[in-house]
Formats: sequence, structure tokens, C-alpha cells
Amino acid sequence: MPATTGTRTRAGPADSVNYRMRLFIAGNEPNSAIAKEALDKICSTYLKDRYQIEIVDVLKDFRPAVEEHILVTPALVVVEPGPRTVVFGNLTDTKKVLAALKVVV
Repeated sequence: MPATTGTRTRAGPADSVNYRMRLFIAGNEPNSAIAKEALDKICSTYLKDRYQIEIVDVLKDFRPAVEEHILVTPALVVVEPGPRTVVFGNLTDTKKVLAALKVVV
């Protein structure tokens, strides 16, 4: 079982979750904290109640990162909608993250 530091879901019924993501972080490192905050802001602004974020701390368990071929943190893996997309960095480039999520604004 992967070490998950948290799952954030903002959704109504389970079938209304259109976006599933895994955010790989390294503890409370500055870029990891910035990435969490930036992703929360993007999701609450553009995805409203249609997303689920799984936070995976590689300092607690690195196996999920190895399985996903993640060698650098922070890294956001967009699971749904497919195909799988990965965004590396602190996620402050909103346009880049929205493109990975296939959100048109």
C-alpha cells in the first residue's frame, strides 16, 4: 500500500470526479509546499468539485514513485482524463498545468 499523506477530494457523487491526480512530494520541502498550494488553487478555481488529488510523500515511501517512473519531485501525475500526463516542478505555471489537465479557459 503506498504511503499517502492525504487525499483531497472535492466532488459530489463519485461519478462526478472527472480529474484524478497523484502529486509526488518530498516532505515539507519548499517546492513541494508550493506545488501543493498551487495545485489546490488551480483545482478550486478551474475544476470546482470534480477532482481528487492523492498526495504521495516519497520520503515516507518511494515505491509508488518508482512504479510511476518518477525520479524528481514535485511531480504531478494526471491519471484521468487520460492519457497519463506528468508535470514536473512547483506547478506555478498555471497554463502548463491546465494544458496537462486538458482544461480550456
